[in-house]
Amino acid sequence: METMGPPISSLPWSPHFVAQTLEVLPVWLGEAGLFWMKPMHGESLRIGLPSSARPADVVLDVLRWYPLTPTVVHSTSWRHEEGRIILTYVAVVEPPGDLAKDSLIALPVHRAELARGGAMSAPQSIGVDAVIEHALRHVSWLVRDDPAVMKELEGWREALAGFEPEPFRALV
Repeated sequence: METMGPPISSLPWSPHFVAQTLEVLPVWLGEAGLFWMKPMHGESLRIGLPSSARPADVVLDVLRWYPLTPTVVHSTSWRHEEGRIILTYVAVVEPPGDLAKDSLIALPVHRAELARGGAMSAPQSIGVDAVIEHALRHVSWLVRDDPAVMKELEGWREALAGFEPEPFRALV
């Protein structure tokens, strides 16, 4: 005990303590529309994010582990959930080949209402379906506005047509 020091739980703060979660939403465009992937036994793909890590680099590492080939990776949102911050990245990937048994499952993307809070408060809860909706609205905006994303996702415009980017919604 003298050489190790006190348990980390008894310290008021530690630079090694992780209270951040990185959520990765892999999406792709297939013949039947938009799909996303999640672990079989979880509501989304989440990993701990050490304070020293660069989130986008961690996203790329996670995608290589499965293995998935990303074409666009973009931070789309964050939220507070169960005492931690969840930082969400959407990862547009090439349509996957065979996934490892018992790893990720593919699901069709369904439209969802965005989670809305008050003028000075967050929504009471934010489901993954609302996070995916928000993320795809980001991608829809980037396809219209960002030259690099425009180039990578030139075949996505029709699939994203219904995902109206929030910044433009107020202008209609």
